[in-house]
Amino acid sequence: MFRAFFSAKTRPVSPKASVAPTAQATSEAWQLGAELPDLTTENPPVSVLLPGDQRAARLGQGMDFELLRAYQPGEPASLIDWRISARTTEPMVRIFREPAQRQCHIVLDTSESMFFGTRYQLKITQALTLAHLLTAAALHQNLAVGLHTPGLSDQSPRHPSTSRARLLNTLHELAAWLDQPAALHAIDWAGFRQRLAHSLPAGQLIIVLGDFQADFAADPHLQGWLPLAERHQLWFFTLFDPAEVELPDLGTVTFAASPPSHPVRLDTHQSALRAELAARFAQRLDAVRDLAMVVGGRVSAVSTPTSVQALFTQCATQLRYGGTEPSP
Repeated sequence: MFRAFFSAKTRPVSPKASVAPTAQATSEAWQLGAELPDLTTENPPVSVLLPGDQRAARLGQGMDFELLRAYQPGEPASLIDWRISARTTEPMVRIFREPAQRQCHIVLDTSESMFFGTRYQLKITQALTLAHLLTAAALHQNLAVGLHTPGLSDQSPRHPSTSRARLLNTLHELAAWLDQPAALHAIDWAGFRQRLAHSLPAGQLIIVLGDFQADFAADPHLQGWLPLAERHQLWFFTLFDPAEVELPDLGTVTFAASPPSHPVRLDTHQSALRAELAARFAQRLDAVRDLAMVVGGRVSAVSTPTSVQALFTQCATQLRYGGTEPSP
């Protein structure tokens, strides 16, 4: 019964329920996003606020010296360091590391539990609104933005972009895809994190938008994020519905599901049921907070009724003052 309540793709009873945020919410998110403080933990000097301030994963031409090695036949003679070569028995080449754009990678959890909502909107809708807000902030701060949806296997990986039009179009496309129940697949979080770790140069910002239900069920301590935390900055947003914090006593309640299936009925008058659901939510939130504390990352708990203005205030406060937010 509990699994059906939280793991079925439950949606509000209203037939007009949609995954995509409203046009007004999207517009407001992009306007406010440009006013958010620096998303990165450090306060970089002006000289690194432009493209080329990060070390790339690949070697090539650049300003950062990496190593000396022997000259290989076929390479341009201009690469030879003649002063060093004069003191050795063979020509030597200086290798540099190419500069790279700073990057912000936004991971959108599309697990079935994200399609739950009892007030105003679904958790996935609030996550998309946050994605708009944070994408706008990253672009304003000269960060290339990468959007990741590990639950949409039909979507090909997208390279980080600095184009507002391209990213806005991608977010709209994702909302359209998420409106199709058949497009969703169970997320292999371990495999996704491994692929992400291998593809990113060190020092990037990774923002995770989700409820962590599936991840927590497989790994109660969320230790799978530790390898990424060793090389990158992490910011976890835990999305929740008020009913998950404290299920109200409304008697027997029927929850509709999509795609159509047998309705889920819960007797909310049972105090033991309400207490167990609240305890499961608290355990999951504590696990995310403990992980953020261990790795030096950030964590924010966001409820579905939160307005865009309140989202902006919550993010700005977290960026300015840090620390752990109080429990919802």
